[in-house]
Amino acid sequence: MEFKHNFTYYIRKHPWIRVLCIIAVCAIVIGFSAIITYTVNEKPVILSISQQVGVPGDVISIRGKYFNNSKETSYVEIAGNRLTESSYISWTDDEIVITIPSNTQDGLLYVVSGAGRSNPDFFTNKNAIPVTIPQSSLYACPEITSLSAETLYVGEILTITGKNFGTKKSSAQVYFSTKKTRQQAAENAYPTSTPKEDPTEYIHASDLDFDYDFWSETEIRVYVPDGAFSGYLYVSTENGNSTKVPFQVQQRAGVKNYGTKNMYLVQTSADISDIKGTKDSVLSLRLPLPQQTADQPEVKLTEQDPKPLLDNYDNTSVFQITMDKTGKNSYAANEKYRISQNHVITVRSVETWIDVDYVAIPRNRQRMLYKTYTRADKLVPADVPELVRLMPGIVYKSINPYRQAKLIYDYMIANYKVQDKLRKGDTSCLDMLKSKKGDAYDFAVLYAAMLRTVGVPAKVMSGILIDTDKNARPHWWVNFYLDDFGWVPADPALGAGLEYKSFQPPANPAKYYFGNLDSQHIMFTQHYNPVKNTISNGKTVSIPKSYATQSIWEEASQDITSYSSFWNTPDVLGVY
Repeated sequence: MEFKHNFTYYIRKHPWIRVLCIIAVCAIVIGFSAIITYTVNEKPVILSISQQVGVPGDVISIRGKYFNNSKETSYVEIAGNRLTESSYISWTDDEIVITIPSNTQDGLLYVVSGAGRSNPDFFTNKNAIPVTIPQSSLYACPEITSLSAETLYVGEILTITGKNFGTKKSSAQVYFSTKKTRQQAAENAYPTSTPKEDPTEYIHASDLDFDYDFWSETEIRVYVPDGAFSGYLYVSTENGNSTKVPFQVQQRAGVKNYGTKNMYLVQTSADISDIKGTKDSVLSLRLPLPQQTADQPEVKLTEQDPKPLLDNYDNTSVFQITMDKTGKNSYAANEKYRISQNHVITVRSVETWIDVDYVAIPRNRQRMLYKTYTRADKLVPADVPELVRLMPGIVYKSINPYRQAKLIYDYMIANYKVQDKLRKGDTSCLDMLKSKKGDAYDFAVLYAAMLRTVGVPAKVMSGILIDTDKNARPHWWVNFYLDDFGWVPADPALGAGLEYKSFQPPANPAKYYFGNLDSQHIMFTQHYNPVKNTISNGKTVSIPKSYATQSIWEEASQDITSYSSFWNTPDVLGVY
């Protein structure tokens, strides 16, 4: 009672005490308001966009929540570019309406507010789609009515006529029968109540090989893909599969066979630590995905930790770490963050027998496969003056692509020494021309560069090599292309004597690794992969001489000041 009486007395007697009390009450009210505002402020969430394919000038609406009732400092970002003020038509807490600006590229779309960055969605500029095609029938399975030919060579173009193929190719595919391995054929021939496997396996035509020439609602033009064999073909879309149609595939000048089959459980991972940045700064990590081909026919994802932002974006899984409002990494326990994914990968050995005198001379060098894989890129330095001067003395006047490939391979085996340890840094394969030695990366890239210089299509295959102790190391080899036959493997580093514990060591590695490949090669990329950015104006990191040749492995927003990263060599957890 006495305290209350004295407090009342002093408030009446001293005006400055009354002023302090008013200030204290205001501070408490403002503090509570800030806390309430802080706790309810949520990052934007995109639920849908009205169209994912459009052209500049189109009006699209982005629906979701937590956009805020007015734009203020918030914005929309597409393909790493922030939209200008003139692009916004309306902005509410659950819908944003924008006009697509003229400079918009394909990429990820985000809504960014003071609370952070939303989940991404995709937007594609329709003008960048190479073929304009009519609208499709909805929800109808594809139907094949005729084929332009019943028998073709690998690499020849086939026209498939029918209906309900779709307005654009998108994720649709044309599947061809592929050949059973001798190992599988023996298993299925053994008398049992039921066969161990479906007697027919299928592969689809390859986008990386530019096998699809045209796609419309009623017509598909497709090159017969590498790995296709006589049997059946069918068209598969999101609405279902067509009936299977008989189709015969020929290979000129020889035979390709898939032999031994192995299955591997492989883990890829990276460790990140000591991330320092400001509010809402972002670190994006791109973990490569193993690819499917005729000799690597099955890739199954079994585990991912944590769940990635995007499962498959430019053949990578995209993981993102976002800093919280205090600048601390709220996702990393004990200042260390690991991303990882496990795949079960089926690999077959490849065996080829070729009669060099019957190898076809290229007919159509304007085909995109030829134009792409005979020119220089950021990985393969074809047509440089040093190689242009060197090649006539190696291939002489031969115009036979198989003979050219063999002459170059033999030249490298005879004149260059292979190093077991990788040279450090982003070195050039052209150093071998003077030093007469190089690592497995140098051997593969230089071999591909020499092949391209003489006009033979060649791809550098990047991945890992697994030895008898289940140890994996980054490795590179080459595929070169023959008309009417397909891709032929060659591993010049192993041919030159690279130390390696094979499950079944060949008697003559130099001879075996031209035209053949064992089932201990796991492939992640079969070309230089120019992956797209996911962070606007971010700082990017590439990793030379790794198990995947991709342009971006890490992206950090401008306000990430420092971090540590370590990309682990893939770990083989099991061999079956």
